[in-house]
Amino acid sequence: MTPTPYEPYEAPTSDSVLLSFDGRVLEVFGYVDAARYHVREEPRLEFKSGRIRRLTIIVRSGRHHTMPYDADRLPGLHAMADLLARSVAERGRL
Repeated sequence: MTPTPYEPYEAPTSDSVLLSFDGRVLEVFGYVDAARYHVREEPRLEFKSGRIRRLTIIVRSGRHHTMPYDADRLPGLHAMADLLARSVAERGRL
């Protein structure tokens, strides 16, 4: 299933961390503590592969949140990144 804006979407990064996006807020559960990023902050996901895989959530102000991800979770995480990009672009047109 391809996620669409305003349809809740969840993507685990590992067995202990979950990203959830409802079209307005990206939430991170299970990595140190919960974190929230509103679409108005223009969150985006960046991926670092290699021996140590890292996912970084970066917002317009430069604030960031980095966590490891499991390689088998990458398709769902890429779908989350695409959904965020579409939602941020849509907000910019409003």
